[in-house]
Amino acid sequence: MDSEHKDNFLQAVQSLHIQLDDLTKTFDMKGQAVNIMLTGILDTDVYGDPILKAVFSMDVENEEMLMEAFDFLRFSFETNMQMGNDYPDENEDEESENWWRDIFDDLDSPENLN
Repeated sequence: MDSEHKDNFLQAVQSLHIQLDDLTKTFDMKGQAVNIMLTGILDTDVYGDPILKAVFSMDVENEEMLMEAFDFLRFSFETNMQMGNDYPDENEDEESENWWRDIFDDLDSPENLN
């Protein structure tokens, strides 16, 4: 895949980031919604060394919320890696650790994929 094709892809992704920002404003969710998006692709520089080309957007009110979002991502990643990308069984002892499960289940349901 050529570099121009990858650049065009990243420009299209950046357009999605702008649309999300517009959606946040349309629904008057600025300051309530936490949006952190990073999309990157591997490419090579003129010497053939691998580099990451990426676009990102971030709408986070403060560093504390940013760190909370990173903790959420880390926890989700570690849980998925440990469980083979399956969610752990729910029980009352783990309920506080699985509060995000319903969110992902709703997003993964076929009616929400359109």
